Amino acid sequence: MDSLGHLRQLVALADTGNFRKAGQKLGISHSAVSQTIKRLEAEHGTELFDRTRHDGSRNETVPTALGERIIAAARIAINEMEAAARDVQMLRDLEAGQLLIGTDPTVSESLLAPAMARLITSHPDWRFKVIICNRNEWERYLEERQIDIYIGLRPDRESDALRYRALELVPPVVLCSADHPLVGQGPIGIETLTTYSVIGGDVPDWFLWGIMEAYPETFPDISTLRDTFLTSQGLGLLRQLLLLTNAVATLPEFIVRKEIDTGQVCKLDIIDWPYNRRTIPGVAAWLNQRPLPPAAHQLLSHIQTVLRYGVNEFRAGAGLP
Repeated sequence: MDSLGHLRQLVALADTGNFRKAGQKLGISHSAVSQTIKRLEAEHGTELFDRTRHDGSRNETVPTALGERIIAAARIAINEMEAAARDVQMLRDLEAGQLLIGTDPTVSESLLAPAMARLITSHPDWRFKVIICNRNEWERYLEERQIDIYIGLRPDRESDALRYRALELVPPVVLCSADHPLVGQGPIGIETLTTYSVIGGDVPDWFLWGIMEAYPETFPDISTLRDTFLTSQGLGLLRQLLLLTNAVATLPEFIVRKEIDTGQVCKLDIIDWPYNRRTIPGVAAWLNQRPLPPAAHQLLSHIQTVLRYGVNEFRAGAGLP
């Protein structure tokens, strides 16, 4: 008996609500799906699906209450088996396998891309998949085995289910277009800055707390500060808004390095800006009870190399030890 195959049929029927569509999704006949469901129902001694008619126009198969419970367990079992298969494959043969990487968009270009480039060059047979995660998604992606490792900004709270390795990151800078009215004004007060639209990535609360502590009268609470920002996970969108409008942006300098070098974008000097002279915390995170694939260990090694260069350059420019 192909137990995993039967579980996939169970989940496919729940997802599609139709025996024919479930069969098409898995590349088997609808009668095979029907027979599998009947056998599973016989094993459990109860119906797992209601065969009902909705709106008088189409048949739909929906899970019963017990069916929902078993389907939820089936999804977990499928994810566990697929993750175990990846672990075994990666550990058995370092020249094969797949590494699933989740990343915060704020570090994907400046940190992950150069580290991955080194890994791909040295191991062209390895397979990689990268998922851009926002701050509310990546922990769930790890727990559901959708990713093997996450690289990004430190979360506001750590989960007992995960292991973390601290990363020291270069902070974002404050930027505007070259023809912006603030260019050439010297050090700028925060009140002047906030008369313009302020754009940036969707950052954790701790980043905003740093700004609030620097300007308590301007930002009395975190909601006021979040309302000040137009945030997006799309750094390409933010780059274009920076170039095409009078918005002021907080972005990783790497993202607009070309525009800075060609004179299209300028860095602004903000009075008492809290991230002028300190790095910010990032993490690599993975499941606590799951072995980290060898490819992930090598990726982390390359990331640390990239970070050492970037952080040393930042410290030297900021006059830090």
